[in-house]
Amino acid sequence: MSDEVLPILEQQPDLSKIKLISKGSIASVYKVKQTTEKGERKQFLRVMHDIRNYQAIKREKDLLHYLNQFPEFIHFNEIRKVGYSYLQFFDFAGKRNLKQTIKKSGSLSARATKKLLEDMVAILERVHSVGFVHGDIEPSNIVMGKKQAYLVDWSHSIPSLSSFDTEMIKGDKKYCPPERLNGQLDEAGDVYSLGCTLYFALTGKHIYRLDKENDEDKQLWAHVHHTVHKMNKLPIFWRYLIFWMTQKDPAKRPGLVDLKQWLEDLTVPEWVRQMSVRVDKSYPEEPMTVLADEHYMYPIFKKALESENSGDLDTAFNLYENCAFRDYSRAENNLGRMYEQGKPVRQSYAMAANMYQQAFEKGNPYAAYNLGRLFEKGLGMPKNVEHAFKLYRFAAIRGNLQAQNALAMMYLDGRGTVANIAQARSWLGLAAQYGHSDAKKNIRMLLKESKRVL
Repeated sequence: MSDEVLPILEQQPDLSKIKLISKGSIASVYKVKQTTEKGERKQFLRVMHDIRNYQAIKREKDLLHYLNQFPEFIHFNEIRKVGYSYLQFFDFAGKRNLKQTIKKSGSLSARATKKLLEDMVAILERVHSVGFVHGDIEPSNIVMGKKQAYLVDWSHSIPSLSSFDTEMIKGDKKYCPPERLNGQLDEAGDVYSLGCTLYFALTGKHIYRLDKENDEDKQLWAHVHHTVHKMNKLPIFWRYLIFWMTQKDPAKRPGLVDLKQWLEDLTVPEWVRQMSVRVDKSYPEEPMTVLADEHYMYPIFKKALESENSGDLDTAFNLYENCAFRDYSRAENNLGRMYEQGKPVRQSYAMAANMYQQAFEKGNPYAAYNLGRLFEKGLGMPKNVEHAFKLYRFAAIRGNLQAQNALAMMYLDGRGTVANIAQARSWLGLAAQYGHSDAKKNIRMLLKESKRVL
């Protein structure tokens, strides 16, 4: 059990026999015994360490409550806020995830893998039917129960619409569909990641041998360019299916209806059976540079950031513009900032506001904060503190620390909204908790003022 989480769990009088199952940067999972009015029960307890993005937490909670009506999902029982952590309680459904199961007992049989596929298809049918994708299917996120497998960790689940959320490549990049490099994620992305996971289930190895590859640039390169390793050693019907599911072009992958048909008769399209594969296991010296040259937007954006940080603003501007023309909201926001600052182009608040607005409409919280600043200060437009407040709040509930600090100060001063000291303290505390320096200064000032009044 981690030192940071132990005090949190010790505060809960209903918990005992706490055992760490897995630890991550955002959340850790425990097996616990919970005492209730109805008696004792085993529970999965997921402790979320990073709670700054309230919108994502609420979205996940709402989705989990909806999925509770279906037997394919582990039942979600409760969410509890303790300090700067959220505790999520689920029914206990199995001792190990797929990765742990294979490490202990070896790869799955073809029959067991077929049952795994059946379970995952049933789960994805429910999720995709309401317009969501899981977004992070990989062996550690599949719990192996006695009678069925369960897909867990819905923290990266988002609506299947191109947006700021689809541009952010979160989760395990070892199972990342290649189209995410262009800010795209839909149902076909889940199929791709599931195909990679099925290969692991059958072989105990990563489809591109990324098990020990920690370089994220190489991981992304492999998903764009590498082919299935030692495909001929797979059972022939699985060989065809996994090749089909992991096509680089999402339009060529099977849908869930196709996967259900395969489970019935093992059929695949003729072109899949006639496939000719050129094995590629190589890596270029600079994967991101080559991917940028191949016009993938995430690598272009990364190269633009590198150029900007090194002082080459002209190159950065051109690269941001390249992505912005293709509706990449992160580039639109940064382009707006360059127009606002007048570097390396002529200053234009109108152009800055236009760029920020376009990015904000795609859900970009950084752009919402920047647009809010222009409205608050009346830069290039009439001052409108009420609209600035709304933009700050949009960004703040999505985890933007600058917006959380700005929103707190508006609550404190009663600008754009009714003064509310409790809200000011709450938002300042959240931003300070995650390292925002101005929020730390402002909350210290607020505490001094409170003591003076007392």
